[in-house]
Amino acid sequence: MNEKTVLVIGGTGMLGKPVAQQLKADGFNVRLLARNPEKAKKLLGAGYEIVKGDVDNHAALKEAMTGVDGVHISLKGGPTEADFERMDYLAVRDIAQIAKEKNVGRITLISAYAVSEEKADTPESRSKVKGEAALKSSGVPYIIFRASWFMETLPLFVQGKSISLIGNQIHPLHWIAVEDYARMVSKSYQTDETLNRELYIFGPEALTMGEAMKIYAEYAGVKVAPMSTTMLSILGTLTFNAEWKGMSVLMKHYENWGEDGSPEEADRLLGAPVITLKEWCNKRTPQTVNS
Repeated sequence: MNEKTVLVIGGTGMLGKPVAQQLKADGFNVRLLARNPEKAKKLLGAGYEIVKGDVDNHAALKEAMTGVDGVHISLKGGPTEADFERMDYLAVRDIAQIAKEKNVGRITLISAYAVSEEKADTPESRSKVKGEAALKSSGVPYIIFRASWFMETLPLFVQGKSISLIGNQIHPLHWIAVEDYARMVSKSYQTDETLNRELYIFGPEALTMGEAMKIYAEYAGVKVAPMSTTMLSILGTLTFNAEWKGMSVLMKHYENWGEDGSPEEADRLLGAPVITLKEWCNKRTPQTVNS
C-alpha cells in the first residue's frame, strides 16, 4: 500500500476525476477539495477523503494541503476573462504559495501544448502563462503536463444530430484518451525524475480536428457541420451566449497554433499513450464504423 497522500483539486471534473481514480487504484491516499462533498462522494464513490471548500477559500486550501505529499491541479476557467484569470492564474498562484508553506513535495498541473509567451493571444492562454510562471517561481517542485486535445472533448461539440467543426482547423493533433493521461499523471508521482519538467502528452496518432470528428461522427451517428469562428462569435453575441463567444476565441487560437514540443521525454518517463481514437470510440458506443 502506498502511504503517500495526493490532493486532487478539480477531482470531479472531466479530466480530474480519472486522475483521482487512477491514483487511488495505484495505492495512493487521495484527498479531494470539493464545494459539495456529498456530490463528490456520489460521483467518485467511497475511499476518498473529502475536504469541503473551493479555491477561493484559503482556509479550506490550507486544511486540504495539510499533510499531503502532492497536489494535482485540474481547474477549468472561463468563459469570461475574469474567470480565466481567477482559475488559471490566481488559483494556481495561491495553491503554489500555500503548498510552499506546507512543504508539499510536488505539484502537477494540467496545461495545454499551445501555452507560451509568444502564443498568449487569448484570455485563457495569457492566464495560463501567468499561472505557470507563478508555479515555477514558488519553489515547489512541479510537473506541467502540456497535453494535446483530449478525445473526451469530442462529445462536447455535438448538438442534436451534428458535431460542429469550428474554424479552419488544419493542424494535425495527437488526440489522447484521458485514461492514458491519468495513468501518466499517477506514474509521475512514483518517480522523482519527472520533477521540474514540462512534459508534452501526445496520443499515438495524428489527426486533424476534422478527421477526428469524422471518425467520432460515424460512431455516434451524427454528421460533421462546419462553422466559421466568425459565425459562432456573431451567434454568441446575438444570443448573449458567453460560452459560444468564448469558444469562438478558443478555436481561433487553435487555427493559429499547431503542436510543438516533443512527447519523447514524457513517453520515456511515464510510458507512451496507446489508446487510438477508434479504440476509444469502441469503448463508448455500440456502433461500428464503416470501413
